[in-house]
Amino acid sequence: MRLESEVERELVSDSEVPRPRAARETPDSVVERGAIIGTRWRFLAEASTALDRSLEYKETLTNVVRLVVPRVADYAGIALLGDDGALTWGYAAHCDPAKETLVGQLRAYQPQLTNENSPAAAALRTGETQFIRVVDETLLRTLARDDTHLALIRQLAPTSIIFLPLAARDRILGSLVLATTRDSGRRYTDRDVAIANEVGRRVALAVDRALLFQAAEQAGRARERMVAVVSHDLRNPLATIQMSVSFLLEELVSDDAAHQTGREQLRAIRRSAERMSRLIHDLLDVSAIEAGHLTLTRSALAVDVLVTDALELLRPLAAAKRIALVTDVSPALPLVAADRDRVLQVFSNLGGNAVKFTPENGRVEIHVTVHDAEVEFGVRDTGPGIASDDLPHVFDRFWQQQNTARAGVGLGLAIAKGIVEAHGGGISVESEPGGGSCFTFTLPVATP
Repeated sequence: MRLESEVERELVSDSEVPRPRAARETPDSVVERGAIIGTRWRFLAEASTALDRSLEYKETLTNVVRLVVPRVADYAGIALLGDDGALTWGYAAHCDPAKETLVGQLRAYQPQLTNENSPAAAALRTGETQFIRVVDETLLRTLARDDTHLALIRQLAPTSIIFLPLAARDRILGSLVLATTRDSGRRYTDRDVAIANEVGRRVALAVDRALLFQAAEQAGRARERMVAVVSHDLRNPLATIQMSVSFLLEELVSDDAAHQTGREQLRAIRRSAERMSRLIHDLLDVSAIEAGHLTLTRSALAVDVLVTDALELLRPLAAAKRIALVTDVSPALPLVAADRDRVLQVFSNLGGNAVKFTPENGRVEIHVTVHDAEVEFGVRDTGPGIASDDLPHVFDRFWQQQNTARAGVGLGLAIAKGIVEAHGGGISVESEPGGGSCFTFTLPVATP
């Protein structure tokens, strides 16, 4: 096999025919040795960069093997310990694409751990690298699970093997197997083992990070499922509470001076139930958005009608704080392809925040412009603005700006973002402390 680069030649230079050792190092030999060491450290630096590219579990395993094949190994495989204590191949590869079928057949066999003579088992048991300088028939039989497996290993024709235990945070994660084969004529030496150990340490950290990230994602998905189920199951009893309160207020509790205290308590219950209902709907919307299941009923909508409906939603809130509602909508705007109720939900969330954070006698403006095949809506306020450090987080779930009254749970902007993106549009914000905020979102123009 032809070595592809100077790095590969240097990394496996000891696998060539041994040269007579000089009695004393010459200046040229010192320079040559320094160049080799420098090449190795460059390779390790590249390895660290390659392993940091992704936190995705499967991608990390793939990157590990592609990192060492063919530069360090003719064949490599990474196997991870499962909860049952068994090793399972995560990914494996050969430098010769023609051997892909063979690699796939070998992956069907789990590494042998019950045999005490197995170097793979010894690496996991002791946490120490196992180096097989010369592979013989006895070792092949030790590694094989059965005769078919033995025949496959013979086809691979390994000439030397390194079994690297992968350990992080005081626990063994799995094993990285590196092998030279008869096709290349290479064999590992002690110097190659030193490089392999350095690679193994970096691989273990990368795999550990990927496993932690995978666990965090799974926990997040489980939490989202739980929230969706609980929210869905709460709707029915909450609806019963709301109907019962309305029945008491309208039919049983008289509207007179003697019953005013009771009616006030019932109204408080109704307000709390309405707030809980909004929260449940928000949680269900967030779950649907996260799962990609948000339902949209699109139609061709007139922009001026949408804005008028949005103003009607905001008018009672604005009137209570004497906030002026202003519109800037140019005539003859194209229709937009959108779900009316969902778009009004976006206006309610953006406009509701604008009114909430704008001081009394302030101003909230809705403006509309056209850009190519999109219509852009903007909601601008004269409130206190948003700090620059907070701007990247305003659309995060459960995020709320510091030093503000905690009204709600911080889902409104996340839901608005999900609705707009489900339409194929985008949403953004511009703000500076003391200068108000402007939220803009786009919707696609309706086609005939």
